[in-house]
Amino acid sequence: MNSPKNKSKRFKPMEIAMKTKVLKTAAKTRKTLFDPTDYHVVVNKEVCQSEEKSLPIVIPRVPRQKDVLSIYENVAKLADIERYLNILYKPFYCLGITTCHFNLSELDLVLENSTFEPEKQMAVLVQRYSPICSLKIYPHGNIYCQAFASSSAREGMSNIMRELRYLGYRLRLRRLKVNAVNATFSVPFHLSLRQFHLQNPVLTRYDTSMHPFLMYKMMGTTVEMAIFPTGYVIVLFATNRGITQLAIAHILPILYRLKDPNQDQSKLSLSSGDIDYKLLWENHFQKKGDMTNDW
Repeated sequence: MNSPKNKSKRFKPMEIAMKTKVLKTAAKTRKTLFDPTDYHVVVNKEVCQSEEKSLPIVIPRVPRQKDVLSIYENVAKLADIERYLNILYKPFYCLGITTCHFNLSELDLVLENSTFEPEKQMAVLVQRYSPICSLKIYPHGNIYCQAFASSSAREGMSNIMRELRYLGYRLRLRRLKVNAVNATFSVPFHLSLRQFHLQNPVLTRYDTSMHPFLMYKMMGTTVEMAIFPTGYVIVLFATNRGITQLAIAHILPILYRLKDPNQDQSKLSLSSGDIDYKLLWENHFQKKGDMTNDW
């Protein structure tokens, strides 16, 4: 803690304060410069704003079934397909619960690529590039790490803990939580899950007396999918974004073959479900299968 490097960083807050003061002064100057009182400028500004308000609303295109079934083959059509299916990708993260309490002001001084803004949130934000990940260190001992893959999040957590121990913190990891839900989406029709279970009894689990969904195991991967009769799907236990997209591309043709002809397809609003209903089941799978490790 008394190395020359650390002593040089002690002057960082004064530099930040001076820069902040200069930036605030510059912001006030910009506000004065770009807030003219000239009548013609004000009129032109109002005309531009009225034109922006009158712009037509662009309705998203409905993709063809052929394009949906080959979702990731044409990048130009991908945005429309993801919007049509309401695909939401979840970040890969891990949450470390430690036995230590952190001095956030001190960490902001000694950690490289760190930011601490107590007026916004009580956490030090740290950026690392090998692997690429973003971390948040909280005063009560929790450390949150988000990355592009599950393994990168774990490695980022391990690296930051090594740095904190080097700085003199005697932390011990009590629990490590890894996210289970990787993506969610909805197809715009109801599904015949009983038929799917009878066709694939080895890869599926379906018991309506226990749960309203069918669990499908994707062979050759760690991925599982919870499929609801309303067309709502939750992708679980993928290791990176590529595997998540592979799972979605794999299950879509199967879902289109399971379209239930006995259901009233005119009530398509039921396929998207209620947001509380979705969050309820996402939290259920996160708690049941978050790969929690006790250390």
